[in-house]
Amino acid sequence: MEQSLLPSTIIEGEPPYFLADRMEHYHVPGVSIAVIQDREIQWVSNYGVTDVRDPEPVTDSTMFNVGSMSKAVTSVTILSLARDGLVDLDAPVNEQLSSWTLPENEFTNQAPVTPLRLMNHSGGTVFSPGFSYRTEDLPTIQQILEGEPPARSGPVRVDRVPGTTFQYSNPGYEVLRKLAEDVTGKGFSEIAAERIFEPLGMSRTTFVTPLPQAMLSNAAMGHRTDGTVDAEVRRWIGHMAAGGLWTTAADYAAFVIEIQRTLRSESDLVLDRELAELMVEPHDASEYGLGVFLREPKGERRYIGHIGDGPGFVGGYTADTLGDYGVVVLTNGQGGINLVREIRRSVASVYDWPDNLPPTLNALPPDTSLLGQVAGRYKLGFDQIVTIERNEDALWLQTPDGSTLKLIAVGDNTFVCQERAGEITIEQNTDGEITQMAYHLSDEIGRLGGEATAMPRMAAGERTPLEVLLDGDTSEATSLYRALLESDPAAAAIAENRLNRLGYQFLGQGRPDDAVAVFRLYVALYPESANSYDSLGEALMTTGQLEDAIANYRKSLELNPANGNAVKMIERIEHLS
Repeated sequence: MEQSLLPSTIIEGEPPYFLADRMEHYHVPGVSIAVIQDREIQWVSNYGVTDVRDPEPVTDSTMFNVGSMSKAVTSVTILSLARDGLVDLDAPVNEQLSSWTLPENEFTNQAPVTPLRLMNHSGGTVFSPGFSYRTEDLPTIQQILEGEPPARSGPVRVDRVPGTTFQYSNPGYEVLRKLAEDVTGKGFSEIAAERIFEPLGMSRTTFVTPLPQAMLSNAAMGHRTDGTVDAEVRRWIGHMAAGGLWTTAADYAAFVIEIQRTLRSESDLVLDRELAELMVEPHDASEYGLGVFLREPKGERRYIGHIGDGPGFVGGYTADTLGDYGVVVLTNGQGGINLVREIRRSVASVYDWPDNLPPTLNALPPDTSLLGQVAGRYKLGFDQIVTIERNEDALWLQTPDGSTLKLIAVGDNTFVCQERAGEITIEQNTDGEITQMAYHLSDEIGRLGGEATAMPRMAAGERTPLEVLLDGDTSEATSLYRALLESDPAAAAIAENRLNRLGYQFLGQGRPDDAVAVFRLYVALYPESANSYDSLGEALMTTGQLEDAIANYRKSLELNPANGNAVKMIERIEHLS
């Protein structure tokens, strides 16, 4: 396995990767892997260190935050309550909650929000990222549900008709947490421990947030995408049921194996077979079961799994529903998402999992007459660019996230990149001129959309709104973005999360001035967002504009008096001054 890591696109004759090299490539300090074969743990192996500052080796006992891998455990917790008659999976959740009510509106009037739909991400509850917090700022479940400080997410509401579409919702899982607590009168971490962790012997697994002091000595430290530690303090996931689980590779493998055994009627420690089958079947959202992503079945076999990321952690697992195969991979590096997938493909290859690997493609000799014509800039959506450059007899693609990838020809005008799934196709008019690119490649974290995007070739001197902004034409750029916000408030290009992520991407790339420009745009478009001023304050501090940084942190505090980060940063800047 250590010598057989495979990329997203497999090219005939290209050698596989080595695990140590890929850990270095992705700046991941530590990895723990558990391989499942025939519903037993075949082996557990550990690599690297728990913390680059004090390099203790990763061991079988090392606990990792597993982010959204928590959702399967939360779903099993709810299903176990249903088995005991404490939860009705198909009844409106508001009829079962006692200490809080999900507000009704025009969407819930058309269809009910049920526990099953919440587990399936088809309940219509809003999307929100899994915000992390310092210990002293950790919000309560009630503050998260109501969107009250110090919670950084808005209130949990329904913004589409339940049962009509898939919308990934961390807040929906917090409603499930509240439901479990209401029907039992116990805290969620205690419920999960009693119903899952203790029966399965998962002694190094917990939802307790923050981690108890006794467990901290076994907990890995999270690392940024550049491999460094956030030296300020540990951070914790507020949406506990959606992403707050801490566990080891072996413990989580034991959980996966229990689901496999239950599906074969070999065990009923936490669920019965009927409920386990409900978990791994499609519902209103066909690509998702209950807490698990689903792959199209091949005969009776279906693969289930999930990627999870927390503050400085990425993990993932895959298992089949017949109980033959499985792997759990946990890392303490934010850049580990594609490493997790490469390890999974290695295990699938070594253990000969059926119907799991992408097809192997044959590379074609480059069409030298086409190379020069293809090179150029192509516009992606409202403000992004994909660039193709020629270097001798090879073409290189530069993606919006800053990655540079070699293009490999596999058909007429069709190219792939080994490190991304999908392909691109160059389109020509009747005169043979390049007019556009059909772009269908996964992003930097492996997400591949359903259809190709048509990207017109840009004319010489043409600029996107983002280039206008970064060129210093702030007023013109802001007008362009504001017009988009007014015409299409839900446009991805001007989403708060996107602007925040883009600004931090520039900070991570050593481009603080560009980060300042993006965060100023963020403030201009969302002047009531405390987070926009907080982010701008950080970028300004990085560029040495300390007075402006303090002013923005104070504005963030004005909008959110519970923003402990702003208080700490103001104190830090004043100390530096």
